[in-house]
Amino acid sequence: MEEIRHLAFVEHGPSSLRLVQHGALSDLSFAAKDLMDVAGYKTAWGNPDRLRDADPAVATAPAVLAPLMAGAHLVGKTHTDELACGMFGMNPHFGIPINPKAPARVPGGSSSGSASAVAAGFCDFALGTDTGGSIRVPASFCGLYGLRTTYGRLSVAGIMAMAPSFDSVGWLARDAATIKRVGEIYFGASGPFKPARLLLARDAFDVPVREIGEALLPVAKSLGEATEVALFEEGAEFWLDTFRPLQLQDLWSTLGAWATMPRRTLSPAVADRIELSSRVDSAKFAVAVARREQLTDRLVSLLGNDGVLMIPTAHDLPPLREAPVSAQIEFRERTLALTCIASLCRLPQVNIPAITVDGCPVGLSFIAGPRGDQFLLDLAAEIGDALPAASGGQ
Repeated sequence: MEEIRHLAFVEHGPSSLRLVQHGALSDLSFAAKDLMDVAGYKTAWGNPDRLRDADPAVATAPAVLAPLMAGAHLVGKTHTDELACGMFGMNPHFGIPINPKAPARVPGGSSSGSASAVAAGFCDFALGTDTGGSIRVPASFCGLYGLRTTYGRLSVAGIMAMAPSFDSVGWLARDAATIKRVGEIYFGASGPFKPARLLLARDAFDVPVREIGEALLPVAKSLGEATEVALFEEGAEFWLDTFRPLQLQDLWSTLGAWATMPRRTLSPAVADRIELSSRVDSAKFAVAVARREQLTDRLVSLLGNDGVLMIPTAHDLPPLREAPVSAQIEFRERTLALTCIASLCRLPQVNIPAITVDGCPVGLSFIAGPRGDQFLLDLAAEIGDALPAASGGQ
């Protein structure tokens, strides 16, 4: 367990911080991803140069301050993929956090340490960020509930910007009751549960490998009467071709100058990512801007204020820790076809641990309309017991 803890938490963060003794979350402990400022401590972004050069933060990020002021106990800051550029948790500078549910496999990223810490029981919930799946993928890999909030609903001040038109705050927990309680300190108490209009994105279940898609589909259908819809009307690649230039242009505009300073220390994978972001075709970017709005309008209209879209969270089981880079690239592109949906359309999405396959957790995701975060948390609490993996079974 000590190795799991060491690889989940950074050494330069607080080991214990409590601002108030009584509050709605005073019985809970939490961790914060090391992209988030905590006053008096450095924020390293998963990079050794940043750790060396950064001054301690002068203020705590609002997203972290909220649970602190609700009485929650901060027990540390957690490792992240370097500059949040990763889907697996593989940071060559600080190590790979352990996936307690599948130790031979990666925990998912970039909120890797947060997922590892929660899954191992070191804290009750952990904060992370999500740009292209950085909460949702580790939640699926580690058998956790994980929420990506509606874009722009929670403050990202005091948090490293990776792709500002996508970046969103989120959190992970082992059970639906806890993830919902955390939501109440950000959104307020939810009202009576309102049944959801379930929409089954049938073509999305064709994206995963056959074993995953065929195992998840009947689980989704068992949750109640659902209307089957076609999500990828133009094909999944159309969504990816929209996502890629927008995210890469954001990355270059935000971190390009810092990342390309002389003698900058970057892992080869992140250096390649930065270099790729410097070569975004301006014409493709301009087309993607308009496409994004068209896709958003269509999906928001489909969801309305009571619709919930059901999709797989990831396309396959977590890669093995020693998987080659080529396998990681293929995995990332196929899973992005699923995670880019909510990211492009700026919508909230919750992962629920649904089943296990070959001993590994597999998540099922639900996407709601704008500001449907509480709706999703209510739904997770309502249906969690109907899913064996979500209620702690196998």
